Amino acid sequence: MSQAGYLFRLNAELGKRLGRIKKLGVGGDGYGLSRHAAYLASKQLDSGGFPDREGEPDLYYTAFGLRGLALLGELTAARALRAGEWLSGHLNSQATVVDLHALVEGCLLVSLAGAPDPLATAMPDWQGRLAELLGTFRTSDNGYGKVPYATTGSTYHSFLVALTHPLIGKPVPDTVGLLAFLAGRERADGGWVEAPAMRKSGANPTAAALGLRQMLDAPLEAERLETTAHFLDGLAGTDGGYRANSSIPLSDTLSSFTVAWSLDQHGLGERVRNRELAGYLEVTALATGGFRAGVWDAGDDVEYTFYGLGLLALVHGAENR
Repeated sequence: MSQAGYLFRLNAELGKRLGRIKKLGVGGDGYGLSRHAAYLASKQLDSGGFPDREGEPDLYYTAFGLRGLALLGELTAARALRAGEWLSGHLNSQATVVDLHALVEGCLLVSLAGAPDPLATAMPDWQGRLAELLGTFRTSDNGYGKVPYATTGSTYHSFLVALTHPLIGKPVPDTVGLLAFLAGRERADGGWVEAPAMRKSGANPTAAALGLRQMLDAPLEAERLETTAHFLDGLAGTDGGYRANSSIPLSDTLSSFTVAWSLDQHGLGERVRNRELAGYLEVTALATGGFRAGVWDAGDDVEYTFYGLGLLALVHGAENR
């Protein structure tokens, strides 16, 4: 798989499956897709950005708001234009890897929706300058950290950096070193950890490592993949979803999505607990639209709504359903 293809394939595949649900009217009302679209549209602020849980516009949440609308085919040129105007004001702000990726992805989504590309007004050779900036996040263990000149790499942030490079037309540098970094984060339980001191693997660093290996054309061998699938199976929670790690009693929508997506994209879709996840989705979806982070969550936001939509696509939108 090409490095540039991963993010486009994820968005395209989920969008296609949600489109199938909508077209066939699966679940009566399409499992509330119209409500979720209205929820996402209502979250866009007058400024054009999307809010965090405190109600403040945020690059990270703006990218998720735009992604969710795009999945549903509801990212109109007018909505994209408003978002683009807000993103234009953040081209020169200092940012973490998370924010840098969100900014570039948000600008791409805006332009794909037919609005002016906010990056068109960026300084000359902004791609090269951004690649240099991303290089400052490289760590001595060959990964990437959350902030420049970090002492140790993060599995998640290394995944984000690898996602960002092709979006700016640049190859991921030193892929051999990056794969060596991932090898140092592998654990005997079949998964990967976020930081070197950790012993128990987690759902999300494992999904990040699997995605990164796919981007770098380094898929797992069948026997090793089975070990990882067994680890992911073991994260199933009694509430119907998947847990972030084996020490946590309750599931969350993010981990549920990353586990289901990882299994699905490695040819192991039959291992996904679709019936249980369908029940989990029913109790985490809000009647007015949007999704909670879990049954324990009293709030909602556009990030977890994106993951809820992704789960809906995987559970109810498969072609053989």
